Amino acid sequence: ACGVSLKDGRTITASTVAAGIHPRTLLLDLIGEQHLNVETTRRIRAYRSHSATFRMNVALKDLPVFKNLTGQTRATFENTIEICPSLDYMSQAWLSARQAGWSKEPIVSMWFPSVLDDSLAPEGEHVASLFCQHFMRHLPDSLSWDEVKSDVADHVIATVERHAPGFTELVVGRQVMSPLDIERNLGMVGGDIFHGALHLDQLFSLRPVAGFANYRMPVKGVYLCASGAHPGGGVTGLPGRNAAKVILADLKMRSGLLPDS
Repeated sequence: ACGVSLKDGRTITASTVAAGIHPRTLLLDLIGEQHLNVETTRRIRAYRSHSATFRMNVALKDLPVFKNLTGQTRATFENTIEICPSLDYMSQAWLSARQAGWSKEPIVSMWFPSVLDDSLAPEGEHVASLFCQHFMRHLPDSLSWDEVKSDVADHVIATVERHAPGFTELVVGRQVMSPLDIERNLGMVGGDIFHGALHLDQLFSLRPVAGFANYRMPVKGVYLCASGAHPGGGVTGLPGRNAAKVILADLKMRSGLLPDS
């Protein structure tokens, strides 16, 4: 590695590159197939990255009232509120998404950060974050997410409305990100927030692909430190921490020093 070339023509020189991006983007688009052997190319092309979600942020006049939450107080909204009544509901959400592209009755996880930080909304008002499943990155019948995104957002709001009557009237603004938006705006291939499906054949020594689970990439000095590396996505920061330890060990070796045990 000798640096990174940017889209605007600038080049940043460096002997060590820590890549916090999707492994397919790193290996195929930036490093390039010319630096990969045939087997690595085959594996990274087959790497599954498609567990897409639908994300919404909404501005609210007030906190909603949920039918099944007894004794609801402001403190109630310091926790996650899940619209996910049963295992059967979860199963049907997945099956209907496989058939139609999005769930007939989606799973919706809701957070209300303005309850903990009142600077996020005007006095007496709130913001909510909606993490919604299941939604496919690629829709049937050649539909585009740009065509249906607004209608699907209405569908999510209607789902919450069934559990919190009056919710629709509380919404004064919304930000919507479809799986396609997540892919093109954040570089998450397939709209996958974990940079690759967390399946058994894409975990541990097989993440992202066999032979490159130690964070070192095919080009010397390039390291993968994002969610596509072990142990995968989430908010632990562990892929970055693990990659940093490997980078430091390699830098010590280059300097003639022994790495820490």
